[in-house]
Amino acid sequence: MARQMTDYAQDADELVTSNGDFILTESTQQHQQDLLLCDKGDYKLNPTICVGAFSYLDDENIQDLVRAANIEFTRDGMQVNSILLAANGILNINANY
Repeated sequence: MARQMTDYAQDADELVTSNGDFILTESTQQHQQDLLLCDKGDYKLNPTICVGAFSYLDDENIQDLVRAANIEFTRDGMQVNSILLAANGILNINANY
């Protein structure tokens, strides 16, 4: 059974609050987004994590992005069932903690 991860809720780039308190929410998709979009070195305490998806924009072999995401998600503790790149450029991710 997949473990549910929780973290502070984010709306765009801001934390969500209610009555002065931070809101906790299921965070797997937020963790995936952070790992995909951030570059290596962005997290000072663990500078070797992240994919840096924007660096793959001019890559001739886009499967390198899929492979890098698979490695980073697995390293972060996710069970990766599939990561597929659709014809429209959207990544379809089936991975959970």
